[in-house]
Amino acid sequence: MARVLIVDDSTIALELLRNGLSEAGYEVEAASNLAQLSAALAKGPFDAVVTDLEMPEAAGDDLLEFLREARGVRAPLFLYSDCDERELAARAARARAAGHAHKASGPAAIVRSLKEHGVSPAPPRRGRVMIVDDSDLTAKLIEAELEGKGFEIVLADGVEQATRLIIKRSTRPDLVLLDVNMPNVDGALFCRFIKGNSLFKGIKVLLCSGMDPEQLRQVAATCGADGFVAKDSFLSRWVLDQIERQEQEKKNS
Repeated sequence: MARVLIVDDSTIALELLRNGLSEAGYEVEAASNLAQLSAALAKGPFDAVVTDLEMPEAAGDDLLEFLREARGVRAPLFLYSDCDERELAARAARARAAGHAHKASGPAAIVRSLKEHGVSPAPPRRGRVMIVDDSDLTAKLIEAELEGKGFEIVLADGVEQATRLIIKRSTRPDLVLLDVNMPNVDGALFCRFIKGNSLFKGIKVLLCSGMDPEQLRQVAATCGADGFVAKDSFLSRWVLDQIERQEQEKKNS
């Protein structure tokens, strides 16, 4: 993931740009003054630095010279400001900035400039799927196909392990593919646990079983699952279609 350092004394502008670059897939470090800038550089290296043009302690174009000469920064350096666009372009040229953008254009302008200079964000994560099934063979078959399509897979052989994984943010899934008939705690009960906890409100749950489809439909409706699928030869294909449809809905929302 490309790391970008942004420097701006305006809290609002800093947060807007930080959020915009983060949403675009960049890892962002922010500094609002020279002391914070020095601390951030100590965590380097960065793939790009974006600095405001007008700040109390130092002008942005002077700051670019300081970064090159005093701090040895070799990454592309960019200016952005809300000043007159012709003045911004002229000062960026004199400072030998890799690019520049007007604040009125929003974070998208900086993102375009970064990409033009080869500073690209990480490819978007397609989604994390947790497969909860006490059948290792079933879980591995589904895992193989979904991993081949670029999805991150988390496996759990039962509700106890699934609970430990879902509570941790680092392993929390976007979608749970949940077997119904499992020892100790069945899938329907675990689905109610997920749907009843506000911490997991964004997680989709699909029940998976070899039981009669009409019976499976009723169980899914009763426990609040987002859908269900019969455990047959079309299982992984159906799941993939559901995930891709959900991703498209997120993009369109």
